[in-house]
Amino acid sequence: MALTWPASLRPSEMTWGIVNNSRAFTSALSNAQQIVGYPGAYWQCTLTFGLLTRAQERELSSFLGKLDGMFGTFNLPAFTRRRTNSVGALTVVTGNAQARTMVLAGATPSTAIFAAGDYITIAGEMFEVTDAVSSNAQGGLTVALNKRIRKALTPGAAVEYLNPYSEMRMTSDTWSMSVRPVIANGSYQFREAF
Repeated sequence: MALTWPASLRPSEMTWGIVNNSRAFTSALSNAQQIVGYPGAYWQCTLTFGLLTRAQERELSSFLGKLDGMFGTFNLPAFTRRRTNSVGALTVVTGNAQARTMVLAGATPSTAIFAAGDYITIAGEMFEVTDAVSSNAQGGLTVALNKRIRKALTPGAAVEYLNPYSEMRMTSDTWSMSVRPVIANGSYQFREAF
């Protein structure tokens, strides 16, 4: 079961992005390329903590200790993509494996629901909305996504859009932090867990 990220720990800097799963085949004769895209894209991030107090240092080191290296997982909030405006209790209607769109219901009818760049989470998997979308008169909408849906989504599954998160794990079994007389700092790499 994924741990919850400590609310009091905010990184001073984040590097955040997607690793896609494409392969390039290049002709030795003409240098022409054929690109094949496969499923399996995942989020990766680096969290940097520039100035940790002694209490924060203890909290972070104990949290990383609970993860047991790459073995444990946790829900990392999308700190910069939280929302405050509710647009309904969104649920999945359809979300087929390998699709780049999903159909949702439960939105406020005939309303702008998502802007390009909004994040949503369903069953621990986070997606970025790539195009602005409004609901229809029945509160339904089709959402374009930044990556393929890994496995079919359960109809009726809740959509977290106010506080989206991604289930992550460490990329290495080793971690450390620099400790000085009053403060500490460190940088840690994570990838989406699946």
